Amino acid sequence: MSSTKPKQSRKGNREKLMNAALDLLAEDQSGLSGISLRRITKACSLSPPAFYSHFTSMEELGLALVSEAGGALLGILKDVGKVETEAAVINTSVEAVFSYIKGNESLFILIARERAGSSALIRAAIRSEVRQIVEQMALDFEGRGMFGRFSLPEKEAAIAAVVSLGLALIPDFLDVSNTSKVDGDALLSQFEYQVQIILS
Repeated sequence: MSSTKPKQSRKGNREKLMNAALDLLAEDQSGLSGISLRRITKACSLSPPAFYSHFTSMEELGLALVSEAGGALLGILKDVGKVETEAAVINTSVEAVFSYIKGNESLFILIARERAGSSALIRAAIRSEVRQIVEQMALDFEGRGMFGRFSLPEKEAAIAAVVSLGLALIPDFLDVSNTSKVDGDALLSQFEYQVQIILS
């Protein structure tokens, strides 16, 4: 009786490709443009044609990674939204988001680089994810009566400023926290204070 080795699932191979890209991005400082399809497939022991079973291009791979980051952050912030007080929401949000960023460093190095990268599609995707986060947080706060001194449009404007500030902080936070946890925590404390001022 002949036996055949089970094929790797499409989902499994897709995740392998995404993880391999992130590993290579951690090594290469030039972003997506600095790594090739062949390097990615070689890193996860797949053939180049296997790449096209999941992505039509490197740009589409980048879009998938951006979507993963945005979805994860949105989920984290929805959970944080259950906290009862405004001060606790700010503190818990900052800690939860930057803990996730620290644990997924390569993914957020990609986000930080590609915000000003060469791909208009990826830049637009990052803006779209940011917009979803801003709108969802504003609606959550509005529904719970939090930060009631702001109208809904004012909440969106304030949260957009916070998110923009947080995105700009990512490279420095990762650099500093890799060298010194104390200095990384100090950066987050300063950021939390800035958020309090914006939302006061």
